[in-house]
Amino acid sequence: MKDYPFSAKVYIWIIVIVASILLWFLSHDISYNWETITGFIFFAILAAITDSLPVSLPRGGRVTVTVAVAYASIVLFGPLVSVCIMIFANLISELLSKSQLYKFTFNCAQFILATGTAGLVYQYLGGENYAVSFNNLIPYLGAAVCYITVNAIAFSIAFSLVNGVSIYVVWLSHIRWAIPNMLLLAPLGLLMAKLYTYTGPMGVILFFAPLLLARYIFKSYMDTREVYLNTLEALASALDAKDKYTKGHSDRVAGYAVELARQLKLREDQVEAVNHMAFLHDIGKIGISDELLTRVGRLDVSEFDKIKLHPVIGEHILKELNYLGSYTHFVRSHHEKYDGSGYPDGLKGREIPLGARIITLADSFDAMTTDRSYRAKMTPEEALEEVKRCSGTHFDPELVEAFVALRSEKPAEQTGAFLEAASAAEK
Repeated sequence: MKDYPFSAKVYIWIIVIVASILLWFLSHDISYNWETITGFIFFAILAAITDSLPVSLPRGGRVTVTVAVAYASIVLFGPLVSVCIMIFANLISELLSKSQLYKFTFNCAQFILATGTAGLVYQYLGGENYAVSFNNLIPYLGAAVCYITVNAIAFSIAFSLVNGVSIYVVWLSHIRWAIPNMLLLAPLGLLMAKLYTYTGPMGVILFFAPLLLARYIFKSYMDTREVYLNTLEALASALDAKDKYTKGHSDRVAGYAVELARQLKLREDQVEAVNHMAFLHDIGKIGISDELLTRVGRLDVSEFDKIKLHPVIGEHILKELNYLGSYTHFVRSHHEKYDGSGYPDGLKGREIPLGARIITLADSFDAMTTDRSYRAKMTPEEALEEVKRCSGTHFDPELVEAFVALRSEKPAEQTGAFLEAASAAEK
């Protein structure tokens, strides 16, 4: 925590203090019986199990069904017991992952605030413990919305302060995908509470068996997807490493492309597609001979015609990926030019996919600002002037305007800083 900005440290302490006050306030209503104790033990164990079995998502973050346990416990036991259940689950999860103390403390505080306020909202709107009926629907929905809102705000501000990115970017990259997941878990939590009311722990356990099977299938799919993508990315990196002039090229192009896509305020799924396709844009060079790829000096016409095949080869390689197949035309068209003089299809203007136009600009800017066998690199300022000169011929004028504005605000050396920060935060 010592490396965190001062504002982030202050915010984390504020969250911890407010959560402590809320926990103290809730503890004044403490009352328990054997039924509450057994319920706490069962749901605490259930929450700990579900929280220790997350499925990582490609855009960052993870999916568990622990939120459903929180919803169910609010209906059954009220805010204090629900808070204790979530603290126990977080404790077990953090011990297993060996997280630092400050992360555990902040996560506990966040759970206390989200679960505690949601439980209070449930009670304030007239919700009753062990009452799973239509009359309790409004209190339950209010509690779910409160839980999601408090969680989203607490995390967004913390991530923004720690990593120096805007809350809007945090919303796009992390929060937006999580809200539908937490909303979909609301009916599951209500069903879990109803099962527990009528059948006790055994009914909930039997209900969770198919959920765990579905989790296993989904995790297997995600693992296979990640392995395949990692293999392709390793090949792309190997291609870069073969030539000292292009080493790290794919990483940098992906960084520029993602920043431009965010500048254009594209949806996060589109940003992810641009990121993958930009990193893999030269994967088709696998089908080009090493002698041509590493040739020092300019190529003749026939040799260049062979090089020009790599976008088509790249598209064929990537098209077999179902989760990337609909975006492979970004790779095919990343050498098209806005005036129609590019290759392989001679597309013009808006005929060229937006993702390909973004990658074209990012690819060209990186090529201009790195040494090549046939010329020395330009300075970032010189490259930007060249980009502006080629607006409307080589590049989309609207993208040029956005890219120039972006680079004016942020030095070229900082490209990809957000991606590195986001990656670090997930560890």
